[in-house]
Amino acid sequence: MNRLLFLSLGLWLSANALSAQEKADKMDKLVVQRSIQQISKAIRENYVYPDKAISITDFLNSQYKSGTYSQLNTYPEFADKITEDIRSVQDDRHLRVEYNPKLEADIIRFNRSQEGKNAITKTDISAERSQNFFFRKLEILPANIGYIEFTNFALPSPEAQKTIQHALQFVANTDALIIDLRNNRGGSGRSNNILGYFFKERIKTGKSYRRITNSWTENFVEPAEFFLGQPVYVLTSKRTFSAAEGFAYILQNQRNATLIGEPTNGGAHLTRSFSLGDGFVGFIPYARSENEKTRTDWEGTGVIPTIKITADNALLAAQNQILNVKLTKADETEKRKIQWLINFNQSKTSEIIPDSTEFKNLTGRFAEFEITSKGGKLYFRDVNQASKTRFPMIPISSLLFQVGGDYQVEFVDKLDEKFQAINVSWSDGWTEKIKRSTED
Repeated sequence: MNRLLFLSLGLWLSANALSAQEKADKMDKLVVQRSIQQISKAIRENYVYPDKAISITDFLNSQYKSGTYSQLNTYPEFADKITEDIRSVQDDRHLRVEYNPKLEADIIRFNRSQEGKNAITKTDISAERSQNFFFRKLEILPANIGYIEFTNFALPSPEAQKTIQHALQFVANTDALIIDLRNNRGGSGRSNNILGYFFKERIKTGKSYRRITNSWTENFVEPAEFFLGQPVYVLTSKRTFSAAEGFAYILQNQRNATLIGEPTNGGAHLTRSFSLGDGFVGFIPYARSENEKTRTDWEGTGVIPTIKITADNALLAAQNQILNVKLTKADETEKRKIQWLINFNQSKTSEIIPDSTEFKNLTGRFAEFEITSKGGKLYFRDVNQASKTRFPMIPISSLLFQVGGDYQVEFVDKLDEKFQAINVSWSDGWTEKIKRSTED
């Protein structure tokens, strides 16, 4: 085939493919009318707040009658505008409409198949196994602090339960536990009973209302294979969502866990996807809960941390909270180790800018240690080491500095404006006072 003819044919096919897609997505007045009816019906019959459902659908119909939707060009735009209008009445992060013909076809096919409708397939388990059932990190931090991060709630299965049990067993002997939910977006609402490891006895956590069945159900947590009784600290962020929020909320209110970070996203309601016809899918919250203690949930507000701090700094803040508690109970040697760790953590987020005009009173030789300044910073070197590398001194306070992961250096004994000694501390609790060299 002639190359020019081939290119022309290719361009013609591409243009026609785009034209076909544009035609498929182009708005049809009857489809819009039918969709408004279907969306209104689905929300009125299924949305978890019946009174709000009426307000939402009344507004959608008034928008339709005013011609708002006739000004749009494509179905995706229409779905986005419907969602925007819904949330202008009810700010529910789960409630939305999407134009997705493939997904709607999958929902219809799924709903027609009664056999295995609620079953978890081998494909589901295989997909989650490849992600280690969403467990990303297990660690024993200094001072015997457990740390566990998982980014989703797995579907219930023997394999998922085994992974959860082993993960929690790993941190079972720690003095305190940090659970990192900062990147957890929720997941399966069906239980693997992770909460059960944090309660020694069966406990009522509240009740749930399901609009579809118009019924209330009491909610309980059953104790799991073993009990984690240490203090619990939960890290949250704006990304923490749905099931992860529920997990944090129960630990906060029924287990007195300390939440550290940012308020969570604010999606408390269980949601199902509904076929609305013509390629549209509605995601409609159909269930809500009331906590036994608060008599409410976190919808719209998010779960509010005990200690509000940026998500990036939440882990260090949690460590220092735990270390400060340990500090009150430790002997003198242990106190020095703990204080060293607290200082080290503070150095990682330090915003202190040292006064460079004071550097002449700080620099010099202290036995084998040499302190110099350059470019508004102090540098530290052990002259007995083969390497001539000078390590930056990170200010923890105006006179206390962190040097790498090895030393903390505090300037002491000021005489005639110049500091005459330094206290050098190591992570094992050892501290040595070193005088300024006489030849300095």
